[in-house]
Amino acid sequence: MKKLIHQLKYYFSFTKRERRGIIVLFSLMLLLLIIRMFIFPYLTKNQHLNIDKFSKEITAFESYSDSAGKAEHNKSYSDNQKFDFNNSDKSFAAINLKPFEFNPNTIQTDEMKEMGLSDKQIKTLLNFRNKGGKFYKKEDFKKMYCISSEEYNILEPFISIPDNRTNSNTSVKYENKQKAVFTAELNSADTNDLQEIKGIGPAFARRIANYRNKLGGFVKKEQLREVYGIDSAKYAMIQASVTINASAIQKININKASIQELKKHPYFDYYVAKAIVSYRTLHGEFKSVSEIRKVNLVYDDFYNKIAPYLSVN
Repeated sequence: MKKLIHQLKYYFSFTKRERRGIIVLFSLMLLLLIIRMFIFPYLTKNQHLNIDKFSKEITAFESYSDSAGKAEHNKSYSDNQKFDFNNSDKSFAAINLKPFEFNPNTIQTDEMKEMGLSDKQIKTLLNFRNKGGKFYKKEDFKKMYCISSEEYNILEPFISIPDNRTNSNTSVKYENKQKAVFTAELNSADTNDLQEIKGIGPAFARRIANYRNKLGGFVKKEQLREVYGIDSAKYAMIQASVTINASAIQKININKASIQELKKHPYFDYYVAKAIVSYRTLHGEFKSVSEIRKVNLVYDDFYNKIAPYLSVN
């Protein structure tokens, strides 16, 4: 028992230095308690949160957000909403419009989309033309309510309207007759010549010329159907206005061309090009174009399609 009491005294007894530290610690705790209870309330009495005022501010902000959202929604391009084209932002127009030379009397739907006009604007312009409307000068295009002043300023340098107005019925008939007999030779016509064809604007003229260069020339009119955007209706509209000079075709020498050179042609893929070059390597040069029929991947329909573009010397 005495030993236990001795051990307890050992653990619960403090030195003079430890007692002094305990007194200082309790003094600091007491001081902080007094500050918290009697001084701090006076320092913070004017900083109480006004819940009522805060609630009113939240309500006001929500009301503003709702009204702002509705205002923004009313500016959408939806067919069921009215859009204020005259207040469109110039920077927005500059970013979205990709202008090129065009005639607003003849420009087609896909060309207008390519230029960056919205569906609403395209529909309005087509309705105007379908009802007999016509643009006689650049300023007439500006009068369309669907075209803002900012958009007009961007498009104006690219508007091209031929000065072919006439009050004479005989002149109108002559003009229509001239358009009807105009033809363009596809393998030599430039983009300006192609645009003379009814239904061909700048965009289609560029596509036709680019595809012709990749092919090496057109062999038959039906190949126009392979140009992006030319469907059966468009082809029917323009086919009578074009001719073909097959002697202008640029041919590929299948005894010299590499895989990469063959693959540049729209009708070749990598595997057919490789098969032809491999056959040539194993069996020697082709004596005639028809010999490529012996290549495994060259089936009859493909041969008939590609043969006009090949030579052996």
